[in-house]
Amino acid sequence: MAKVVTYRHLTDDVVAAPDQETEIPDNYRWEPSWRFRIKANLVYAGSWLFAQGYCRSVLHVRNRKAFRQAAGRGYFVYGNHTQPFGDVFTPMRVNQSRRVFTLASPANLSVPILGRIVPYGGGLLVPSKLHQLRPFAQAIRRVIKQRHVIMIYPEAHVWPYYTGIRPFENGAFHYPVTTNAPVFATTMTYQARRWRQKPRRILYVDGPFWPDEQLPLKARQQQLEAQVRTAMTTRAALSTATYIHYQQREEADS
Repeated sequence: MAKVVTYRHLTDDVVAAPDQETEIPDNYRWEPSWRFRIKANLVYAGSWLFAQGYCRSVLHVRNRKAFRQAAGRGYFVYGNHTQPFGDVFTPMRVNQSRRVFTLASPANLSVPILGRIVPYGGGLLVPSKLHQLRPFAQAIRRVIKQRHVIMIYPEAHVWPYYTGIRPFENGAFHYPVTTNAPVFATTMTYQARRWRQKPRRILYVDGPFWPDEQLPLKARQQQLEAQVRTAMTTRAALSTATYIHYQQREEADS
């Protein structure tokens, strides 16, 4: 029997970090020092090696060759957020030779042990204060200019083994438009197994999708969002297993 998780809205956070109110310091730097780079290279190398072994045994990827169409360029990857642990390492496995930076909530810093190494493992902490937006945007542009990959989970909150596509955060497609970078969609699907309850994981890659420079900025974002949502929704419909059943609570329960 599938585990049941109840929710009120599709934007609810069903897996809370120890401290959801964690904020990054006012003087936080996205431009790394040389000491930070040394630590980051070591942590990322270890994480990458772990990802190759871990994901090789539990993850099956379809259409990875799509990334070749962005050769010589930095790009963005959007994915459905359904694996609390696996979503950290899957992008490293799928993109392989590319360095991956993942947009992450500051709440991740409160996770015991692993939270401390989030920035060193490629986590780009999302600011919550206006004066931090400019250096954060500069970091995004730098990563893309260096031909790296930026991973974004536009649903914001992780819902383990969820087989649908939830609403995207406002402004999730702002940076591909301002950097004029290609976009890919990755969709984790769950397939029923004959002898095991836990489903098989198959990840599909779609794209690239390009910002249409003939459109106004807002319309470009909307177009990219529509293309990514269509690709992810189509792939998510291929899931055949319900490992966790999500059930909406009535408003009267509040």
